Amino acid sequence: MKAPHIGHAYTSVLTDAMARYQKIKGKKVLYATGTDEHGLKIQQAATANNEDPKKYCDRISDQFKEAIQICECDYDDYIRTTEERHEKVVQKIWTILEEKGHIYKGSYEGWYCVSDEAFLTETQTKEVPGPDGKPIRVSADSGRPVELFREENYKFRLSAFQKDLLKWLENESVVKPVQFRGDVIAWLTKEELPDLSISRPIDRLKWGIPVPSDPSHSIYVWLDALFNYLTVAGYPDEPYVWPPNIQVIGKDILKFHAIYWPAFLIAAGFEPPKQLLVHCHWTVEGQKMSKSIGNVVNVVEAAERVSPTALRYFLLRQGVPGSDNDFSMMQLINVANSDLADNLGNLLQRCTGPAINVDQIAPSIFEADFHALGQEGTDLFNSLVQLPDKVSKRFDDFEFYMGLQSIMLTLKCANIVMQSKKPWELKKQNKMDDVYLILGACIETLRVVGIMMQPIVPSLSSKLLDRLNVDASQRTWNHAVFTEQVEKRPLGADQTILFKRIAEAQPTAAATNKPNVAANGPKKEKQEKGPSKKEKKEKKQSEKKARNAEALKEEKTGNEAEEKGGDKMVIETPEVLKK
Repeated sequence: MKAPHIGHAYTSVLTDAMARYQKIKGKKVLYATGTDEHGLKIQQAATANNEDPKKYCDRISDQFKEAIQICECDYDDYIRTTEERHEKVVQKIWTILEEKGHIYKGSYEGWYCVSDEAFLTETQTKEVPGPDGKPIRVSADSGRPVELFREENYKFRLSAFQKDLLKWLENESVVKPVQFRGDVIAWLTKEELPDLSISRPIDRLKWGIPVPSDPSHSIYVWLDALFNYLTVAGYPDEPYVWPPNIQVIGKDILKFHAIYWPAFLIAAGFEPPKQLLVHCHWTVEGQKMSKSIGNVVNVVEAAERVSPTALRYFLLRQGVPGSDNDFSMMQLINVANSDLADNLGNLLQRCTGPAINVDQIAPSIFEADFHALGQEGTDLFNSLVQLPDKVSKRFDDFEFYMGLQSIMLTLKCANIVMQSKKPWELKKQNKMDDVYLILGACIETLRVVGIMMQPIVPSLSSKLLDRLNVDASQRTWNHAVFTEQVEKRPLGADQTILFKRIAEAQPTAAATNKPNVAANGPKKEKQEKGPSKKEKKEKKQSEKKARNAEALKEEKTGNEAEEKGGDKMVIETPEVLKK
């Protein structure tokens, strides 16, 4: 089984950015992630690999952990559903549900998708031509094959919670983006919810948690997996943190998290999560990731190719939760080079390089100094003072890509000041007061931006703030505002380049229509000729114009979102090994 792909990385990076953002706002945060490791699919995969299921899970879980860590995700808890602490929670929850009368024994006859670990009604399946041309039945949602099962198992009275679920969904922000809330409501109102099978006979599913009152049955993997969130919250030990403020999931598991999960919780006497953030999928060069095409983007290899910072930045800069996103190594390199190397890195180098900043200081700076720089300085000042509200609003709504657009526009204003005022020419004329006026305005801009970008690119932001000699206690979100600097301060000692430009990528498999060309870089065999320099320049300018136009539209949006107090619990859905 191959290592995690770019879609897994996006879930983790998106969740980590949220957690970091809340932490620098002064909130207490629990960020948990992990791996879901039980089920028939795991059992079959381990058998096919001639491995013990636990050893198989150990190996795959390590791959997911490596991918998450290389993306600089700073989780507080990494949960594996094979852990003893979790098995105890699941069995306790089963007992509670059973004692409350929500579980009964019955027989199931219908379709089951092993790949999705999902029981399906007739209307949730469809017939399609198989590889040999003969019709096969598949899940209508995932397109994966289904099998007809007849077995005795335990059932959960899901039908009894249809009204409770609709009541929970009355809050418009409980499932975001809004279109996914609409999908859930449509599922609930289209037809009556059937009761859900929540166990499998142990002779069919050995790799699972035993039913506490009947060890001849194993607990259904989704009942098991979903309660990992309660495990990481500290349950059953008091006090435990509940409910979670945010759970981050991919759209392919929305039904499990927006119907089964809250129903289980309500039945067991717990409050459902306050919010589900759902994100769409990633394609590669416009095509679905596929092993047969050879365009699956390996997270670790991609990070090693371009740097973890570049990969992480691209996912948050280009990722829009409410729509499918497209991955291109060429686009990643263009975006990272343009934003991080040119717009940000070059500005820092110009401001702090000893050739211009002879005294190696962050000069004092006042509002009047910006206006003394002419219209360009006034434009920069206006952009800088408006930036905190704009970015906060976008980050609060998980729209990191829009917040970054605003940040890049402000940096563009600073670069315009630098380019138009030419401090290197003023230095030749020995007009050092004017030089430090320009440097002061740009360095203050970099300080504010550096604080704001901590949730996005933590190591790069740390290096930037260290170079500007910003004290660790002065890096909270409250400090991400223009502040008149009365006293000059010495710069930090590290003069290394903030972000090295990435070498240009070759076209990927999807771009060349050649199978088995790795999506994370060139193959040794000859590649098709890429676009000319002129074409690439025109494309880059077109992309910049489109991004800037969208961001300028964003400039006209409303006020800062209301600040919420209290602890924050941010939970990423565990990566499901069976996928």
